[in-house]
Amino acid sequence: MKIIIDRFNGKEKYEQSYDIDDKDIQGKTLLSLLLFIKKTKDITLNFTASCQSAICGACAVRVNGHSYLACDTKMQDLLKEYDNPSSIRISPLGNFRVISDLIVDWEPSIENLRKIRPAMVAKNEFSAEKGCKQSQEEFDRISKQWDCILCGSCASECNKLEADSSDYMQPFVFTHAWRAAADSRGKDPM
Repeated sequence: MKIIIDRFNGKEKYEQSYDIDDKDIQGKTLLSLLLFIKKTKDITLNFTASCQSAICGACAVRVNGHSYLACDTKMQDLLKEYDNPSSIRISPLGNFRVISDLIVDWEPSIENLRKIRPAMVAKNEFSAEKGCKQSQEEFDRISKQWDCILCGSCASECNKLEADSSDYMQPFVFTHAWRAAADSRGKDPM
């Protein structure tokens, strides 16, 4: 199988292909494949990864134009999804400035998160002794937003950001803002 990786060396973009034996793909995640390529084919390949458990979001990349968490994507499933292609293309997340190869610049996104201060401020009636209790219904209202691990996949797929990001923050910024504002344990942010 041919793995095509969109690369960037700080000055120019280019693509690089790696021929990988089927036996070296079996049982691997997308991240373990990238690690295999770095270890056995090209030590200059740059990408980010940390927890390897789908908790931190650091390893998000695009494959054939769609975003995936590399550590949580099994190559076998990915190949089935694309009908066992003879090649796949791995590229950095979209709608981010590329620093090097598959590494993107998160600083503007982190600055957007800082601007909205996405933290719940507990109501005065709560204390360390009493805690901040909420009903199951109140928790269920915001539980999906707690699943956001700031991987950037939503921003990578966002058509609005692709067209014009000047007046729009990334979707994950809105998710974190809404989660803080909608939490029944918190003070009204306005």
